[in-house]
Amino acid sequence: MSKIAIVFFSAAGSTEKIAQAVAEGAGNFGAEVRLMPCNQVDMGYLDAADAIIFGCPTYMGSVPAEYKLFMDATSEAWSARKWCDKVAAGFTNSAALSGDKLGTLIQLALFAFQQGMVWVGLDIMAGKTESGGAVPLNRVGGWLGLMTQINGVTTDEKLVECDLATAEYFGKRVADFTQRLMKKR
Repeated sequence: MSKIAIVFFSAAGSTEKIAQAVAEGAGNFGAEVRLMPCNQVDMGYLDAADAIIFGCPTYMGSVPAEYKLFMDATSEAWSARKWCDKVAAGFTNSAALSGDKLGTLIQLALFAFQQGMVWVGLDIMAGKTESGGAVPLNRVGGWLGLMTQINGVTTDEKLVECDLATAEYFGKRVADFTQRLMKKR
């Protein structure tokens, strides 16, 4: 069984809901999943994990300051190459359909590459229907990682159902890739 950590930041709760959906997908695939707010990380667990999924909202085309603090706090893991060859993936959420989410995913991917990690993106075409179902996945059309959008900017607004379904799919994809990579080692 693979160990997957999901390190996230969520100011209003919507990105946390995405993190939970990603965790559900990975858990349904058989992974041991642990959700960690970025200001409460267990570095020992991250060092022992087979995969780390990074997630945060997009603020001004980038990761929020709270998430950058987490990234900067990993310098010891970076210098000791503790995360080298671990699987990495990322997701981001914003109120705007685009919101320059790609900038955030690039920043998360670059962070993972600097750690020596192996990045996994989303492998499905934009807006396609899941096999046998009517829920279109990858509505926002991202491949570097998972992109989701909240309808509105208040904390009581709901996430779009197909974005939650895509998040579950993404979690399963990362868990599946991690398992396959572990078998080859």
